Amino acid sequence: MPAPRHAHGPGADRPHQGRTPPPRTGRLTGRLTGRLGDVRRAAEPLGWWTVLLAVYLGLVPTISVTEITVGALASAAGAAAAVAGRRALLADGTARAPGPGRGVGAAGVAAALVRLPGQAAADTARITVRGASGGSWTPLPVASGPAARGAATLLMSVTPGTYVGGIDPRRGLLRVHRLAPAPSPFERRLRAAGLVGAPGEAP
Repeated sequence: MPAPRHAHGPGADRPHQGRTPPPRTGRLTGRLTGRLGDVRRAAEPLGWWTVLLAVYLGLVPTISVTEITVGALASAAGAAAAVAGRRALLADGTARAPGPGRGVGAAGVAAALVRLPGQAAADTARITVRGASGGSWTPLPVASGPAARGAATLLMSVTPGTYVGGIDPRRGLLRVHRLAPAPSPFERRLRAAGLVGAPGEAP
């Protein structure tokens, strides 16, 4: 009986060469994407906090431990509001600003948030000198959509000088209490971004 032949040449000792290895690229990509998402979620509030604190410290005449503490706390509140506002606005693509043919601008909202620490400090100083009594209620039109209304309510209530006391979704209005008779620079920025409107403006 003839002896069995043995294959010679490249690949002769690799009988499983033609088999496809189990796919790992998809799992590795998924893990990498998840980790990058975690890093982005952590970096966003940290980035906002750093920028807002730098702006605040650039506005104060002298930097002290008290100013750093106040700036850090105000910037933390501003960072939380910035993240919540951005996510709320991006979660609802149907938000429309008050007035015909306008839309809510995310870049405008971001520009308003840069003023937030300074506005919080100015309101705090005003309350320290004049007290928190008085003020008046003003109806402000707000951009349409629940996400826009939530973002506007949060941002209009984060500084000591204003807060939202009620929402009328049917009429598209926020009931805002202001200590000062005129809108603050922060509120004017929110108006320019299209998140809220001026009193009497059609929703």
